[in-house]
Amino acid sequence: MPDLGSIVDFVLWFIAGLALTFLIVWGVRRGRGARDQSLRVADWITVVRLALIAPTTWLLARGHFLPGAFLLFLLGFTDVVDGTIARRRGETSPFGMVLDPLADILSTFAVFTVLLLDGLVPRWLYCLMLLRYVPLGVFVLVFARKGPIDFRSTIPGKIVGVVQVSAAFWIILWAARGVRPAPLSGPLFAFLAAGFVSIVVSQTVIGYRHVRRAPRARG
Repeated sequence: MPDLGSIVDFVLWFIAGLALTFLIVWGVRRGRGARDQSLRVADWITVVRLALIAPTTWLLARGHFLPGAFLLFLLGFTDVVDGTIARRRGETSPFGMVLDPLADILSTFAVFTVLLLDGLVPRWLYCLMLLRYVPLGVFVLVFARKGPIDFRSTIPGKIVGVVQVSAAFWIILWAARGVRPAPLSGPLFAFLAAGFVSIVVSQTVIGYRHVRRAPRARG
């Protein structure tokens, strides 16, 4: 049974996550001039994903791997659900195109940072992950303020994302059993590294094409 101090800490982290989520949503809506537009169902699911990041991080950092793995599963599940609902209900919006990748970037960065500090993933893999997500985050924040962006996921990106979440889930579950490193972590890290490198190259090409088309689109 968790002690009272742990419960209080978890509640405080959850409140902090809600506060951070409010600031992010407020900033994105203000930046896109969408303050008068109501959030749709898919947007609310993305908001829930943002709010889960802080408590997930706290659980993993404190070594509560099983509940942390459960929240990590919810993060991945809501990532799939919000996109599916947005497409089926025709609720794809510029606001969601900014908020959804931001939620992906923040959740991945938070989880893998904890895994790095706990010695569960190597530094070189973490650096490759940063090469993928830091430019992507800058791109989303910068171009979102300049006008609508057509941010669409790619098949390679989806594959790497699924493997990435699955790898984190695998590592965390074995850590809960006291096994470090996780079985097959070597081949898994190599596969992730290849995926990160391929995505860095592809998103660089896509970003370059977007920059080249931007002046003509505005003209």
